[in-house]
Amino acid sequence: MAVARMKRVQILAHESARAAIVDALRDRGVLHITEPTVDPVDAGRLEPARERLRQLQGDLARLEHVRQFLKPYAPSPKGAAKLVGGKILVGDAELRETVGGFDVEAWYQRCVAVEGRIRAAEAEIARKDSLAAELTRWTGLGAPVEDAADTARVRIGLATVPAVDVERLAADLEGAVKESGVVEVGRAGSAACVAVFYLREAEAAAAPVLKRHGVRWADFGGATGRPDEAARRLAAAADEERAKIAAAEAEARDLAGDYAKVLIVLDEAAERLAKENAHERFAATRDTFLVEGWIRGREEAPLVERLGRISPAIEVRSRDPEPGEDVPIEFDNKPLVKPCEFVVTMYGRPCYWEWDPTPLIAPFFILFFGLCVGDVIYGTAITAAALWFISRMPRGSGARVTLQLLVMGGISAIVVGALTGSWAGISITSMPPAAQRMMLLDPMADPMAMLNIVFLCGLVHILFGLGVKMAAEIKEGRWADALLDELLWMVMVVVLTPLGFKFIFGGKVADSVIATCGAVAPYLLVLAAVTGGRKNRNPVLKVIGGIPKLYGLVNYFADVLSYARLLALGLATGAIAMAINGVADMASGMPIVGPVVMVAVLIGGHLFNCTINILGAFVHPARLQYLEFFGKFYTGGGKAFAPFRVERRYSVVQR
Repeated sequence: MAVARMKRVQILAHESARAAIVDALRDRGVLHITEPTVDPVDAGRLEPARERLRQLQGDLARLEHVRQFLKPYAPSPKGAAKLVGGKILVGDAELRETVGGFDVEAWYQRCVAVEGRIRAAEAEIARKDSLAAELTRWTGLGAPVEDAADTARVRIGLATVPAVDVERLAADLEGAVKESGVVEVGRAGSAACVAVFYLREAEAAAAPVLKRHGVRWADFGGATGRPDEAARRLAAAADEERAKIAAAEAEARDLAGDYAKVLIVLDEAAERLAKENAHERFAATRDTFLVEGWIRGREEAPLVERLGRISPAIEVRSRDPEPGEDVPIEFDNKPLVKPCEFVVTMYGRPCYWEWDPTPLIAPFFILFFGLCVGDVIYGTAITAAALWFISRMPRGSGARVTLQLLVMGGISAIVVGALTGSWAGISITSMPPAAQRMMLLDPMADPMAMLNIVFLCGLVHILFGLGVKMAAEIKEGRWADALLDELLWMVMVVVLTPLGFKFIFGGKVADSVIATCGAVAPYLLVLAAVTGGRKNRNPVLKVIGGIPKLYGLVNYFADVLSYARLLALGLATGAIAMAINGVADMASGMPIVGPVVMVAVLIGGHLFNCTINILGAFVHPARLQYLEFFGKFYTGGGKAFAPFRVERRYSVVQR
């Protein structure tokens, strides 16, 4: 199986070696630390450690806030700031100097203060700009806005109302309150700016009328003077706030001059927190401590040797996993199939005790990807683009491994496209003779032949899944299940396939094959019906309990039919490509701009078609793996192997 062999490890050591052991474990990055199987005897020792943990968590949160605030103002790295994979190189001495001279609280408080000034100024600018915009609608008032204020007897206010309602509002208000009036000051779009006045003693009568007409009282936020003058003063005040922002941002850029130091200290704080978290999972007494976890078998000897150099008072015990134990999973696949681990982990990692399906799905996934795209030019574009991105990514990057999957899928698409004569919608008769000779089948002209091919691929895929399950059952010593639940059904599917192909799809099958399959099929069905209920305790059900299971044959053939999606996607790729070429050809006849439009249609259309087909060529083959293949044998549910190791996000320490 392509899962790394794990061993359970216990490390018992004297308290004096704790720091050195933690550093060694962190540097080597090979131990998946677990909770101790014994309770710590000296529980009182944990409280100081927990206090340090809280302090480190607080420092890390403050540093993360500083990083997020300064990031937009940080200069691009250049000159002496050498980067490896986007990370800052720092030596041991520089690291100690940087961390020792960095006051986390002071940096945090300064960044919070600068950020607060920026946010406050932005809020003031938004308020003043909004109020100035509102005031420009009232320039027709011709009087200071503060003059529109209530008197002892009269309610006076400025408001907006739908323009179509101004006259009705005036009439209705006058009908409700004789001593009232509505004066239109100006308009802004569909709203009218009006001055409204009525006797204060008639508030109860006026309020329903104003509400019915959607009157919205204007709020000028303490502005004084004529509207145009107030708007100019607000604009000037907003400019002053913008000057404050510029000054604060200049201070932020000055702080961001040491952005690299912030990242280095942030990484170091994260490292210290990770180590402190590891301490939390140690079982400890006054003089000793115990570390437990999982390690890859090949890493055990080097770790024991490394720990032995720290102190002779360290004992390391190891054992193989026990049946049923929850062992973390580390894939151990060859480079050729490693990219397909991404497909497996999207579904779920295997349990330690089952086979890793990655090598099993790799050839099928790559083939199905090629069938979905099935075009030489598209496959070449996918491969070239993936290789270009890979060349610009650091080694070991997860995205780099995933792009390798696209490279293999693109090559598969090239092969399928060459065999089916698909060249981005270009007619095969227009291609060179070498390309024409490579074509074995034209799916557009003979889709049924291609459908038979994808059905055959599906049948092989499903039978292979049953075969894997049979092999697993044999490995576990369950020979009866392997022979009667897997092999028997595999034979039945193989025998019934020619019959279904001839009598359901009207395909051509040799008479001798039909005769043989027809003679053998009844015996297989009877055997499956008789043995299918063998696990029932009831004697009657032991004999007839397998009859309902024969319905499973329908499910198998329904599973095969689901592979028709591979043909549908492949045909869609070619059909859309031909349509794009047709539209581009028509656009080329346009006067003057014809060639430009043609090129734009070709580039944009084929780029869109290729992108959409990449998505479909990933989703649908993955679906076939998950539903039709994994359902035959795969359990999943394993947890990832997560060793305690250095995980600096922004810097690399050179030692």
